[in-house]
Amino acid sequence: MLLKPPKTIEEQISLLKSRNIIIDDIESVKVFLQNNNYYRLMGYAYQFKIDEGNYQLNTNFSTLTEIYDFDKLLRQILFPLLEDFEISFKTKLAYFLCHKYGTECHLREDIFKNLQYYFDFITTLLRNIKQSSKQLFIKHHNDKYDGRFPFWVLIEILSFSTISKLFKNLNNKDKSEFLKLHYGYDSIIFENWIEHLSVIRNICAHHDRIYNKNFNLKFLKEDHTDKTFKVYDSLYALSKIIPNKNLWNDSVKKLEQIIKEYKEKIDLNLLGFSVINLNKIGIKL
Repeated sequence: MLLKPPKTIEEQISLLKSRNIIIDDIESVKVFLQNNNYYRLMGYAYQFKIDEGNYQLNTNFSTLTEIYDFDKLLRQILFPLLEDFEISFKTKLAYFLCHKYGTECHLREDIFKNLQYYFDFITTLLRNIKQSSKQLFIKHHNDKYDGRFPFWVLIEILSFSTISKLFKNLNNKDKSEFLKLHYGYDSIIFENWIEHLSVIRNICAHHDRIYNKNFNLKFLKEDHTDKTFKVYDSLYALSKIIPNKNLWNDSVKKLEQIIKEYKEKIDLNLLGFSVINLNKIGIKL
């Protein structure tokens, strides 16, 4: 099957109209589509879709852009929370392992469960060192220490995803000791949570859609209540393990504000945001 040819802005607008999308101001729609990919926008129209080619009658283009704006604001609230947890988690892990196993603890293959996973980590590590070779702290260690690095230095060039996988491969005794010291959850739940947070962190970093996205990841809750497979699951995890409670409380207020502002346009169920769920993480509507 041949791929579809590209459409001009005018053709995109005509297509929208043919699919029951109401356009009140063509010039503003043109400006929007010149700066925002048509294909990206239509991800926010899924809830209004009735078949392959059409959307519900009276679906207004402005409704799509308002949902689009809400999603952008949601990402802007989420990302600082994810950043705060990631930096704190990486800092705590480096401190724990370096004090227990030494400056180059990352070279102790005996403290990891699966050797193949460990070797995959080393491959990723070497690639990241090479890619970061122009950074001053990497150049400093290459020049002064013959390319040897403390783990607390390397942690700064490793992604959250890479560190999460490394932690998962750590021996059970050390994982349990670390989690008891810092988080109070067992390794099965905590590993599951950081996997979720790693996925949503990458979504936020790449400006991808969160609204009405299904996260097809198994999610574990310590109270065994239902999972939503929506962004709520990750918010629930963050509410339990975020180190900066002031940041969390400020973010809750911002979430409450944007939910109230856009409540006529968004469907809270498409975020996993039932009233009961929101109450569990401190959000009052």
